[in-house]
Amino acid sequence: MTLTERADNTITDNKVYVAYCCSDLFSEVCGVSIASLFENNRHIDNINVYIVDDKISDKNKSYINKLAESYRRSIEFIPLPDPVEFFCDERFTPKALGHSFARLIYGKVLPGHINRLLSLDCDTMVLGDLNELWQQDITGYAAAGVDDCMGKVALQKTQHLPPDAPHCNAGMLLFDLALWRKEDWTSKFYSYIRQLFDQGCSLGGYEEEVINRVLLNRIKILHPRFNLMTLEQVLSYDMLLKFRQPQKYYSEEEIREAISRPVITHTTNFFYVRRRIFEENSDHPMRKQYEKYRALTPWRNEAPIRLKSTIKQKFQKNIWHMMPKRAAVYLGAFVRNEIRPLLNKKRDDE
Repeated sequence: MTLTERADNTITDNKVYVAYCCSDLFSEVCGVSIASLFENNRHIDNINVYIVDDKISDKNKSYINKLAESYRRSIEFIPLPDPVEFFCDERFTPKALGHSFARLIYGKVLPGHINRLLSLDCDTMVLGDLNELWQQDITGYAAAGVDDCMGKVALQKTQHLPPDAPHCNAGMLLFDLALWRKEDWTSKFYSYIRQLFDQGCSLGGYEEEVINRVLLNRIKILHPRFNLMTLEQVLSYDMLLKFRQPQKYYSEEEIREAISRPVITHTTNFFYVRRRIFEENSDHPMRKQYEKYRALTPWRNEAPIRLKSTIKQKFQKNIWHMMPKRAAVYLGAFVRNEIRPLLNKKRDDE
């Protein structure tokens, strides 16, 4: 079966291409995401998964392959290039670009026959049928994604974007890969980063910033149930707007619908969640779902992932819960919008 598209850019067959970029540390998390993808989409004849491999161990690769075999699927690993060598620029280090810079080079490293690509973060879970997402009509757009309520202050100060610009979270992006190759986005991404570095600036949002800036107004905004994030589940709608202060965002009804029936959930880090979803005794609202899909993987009998947190980090996580939630959100909004941009670091609540 071959991938075909009609003139309106919708898909006419049953073949899906999915890509992850994954390190060894997040290999279990990626495995859980893949398990959820396969388990909830058995009806799709062909799901082709590619993992851009950031030094995944042989043991964890074998676990991922065993998982795929249990669903009669296959996985292809593609080594993550050294960014300094790939871009021929000594400033393009993993520290400067972020390890998920692989999303900026999919058009170069993935097979040339792929015309449409679903890019997922390792810490996503696919909880429903992908067909509606995969068959989205993106005619006239370069990609499709979900607005993540970045907020006008963060957009200007850390993302180099207009205050009313849409900002799609990179945890789920549907790319027109044929257009990517035709327009050579990889070179455009490189040029944008190089100009920033030449000006002495750093990437405030790593690959998210690059994709949203270079493809500004060319990303179709989808319903939030295709990338439901942690803060939307932890905060009430009014608290969410207070915390992020966006000029444009989804309606309360749309967010409520996304929470009630998500297709993809993105278990992002968030200051009001003490432990990430994959950590033991996590307080993430989707922890039970994570355990359900983890039980389908070869990691089911392994000890939970333990992140090394400093005393300072533990204190910072706990201090938010020592005050009323609304007060914590108001203080968090001040830190996010006034303090963090001055530090010129990637936000840590995503």
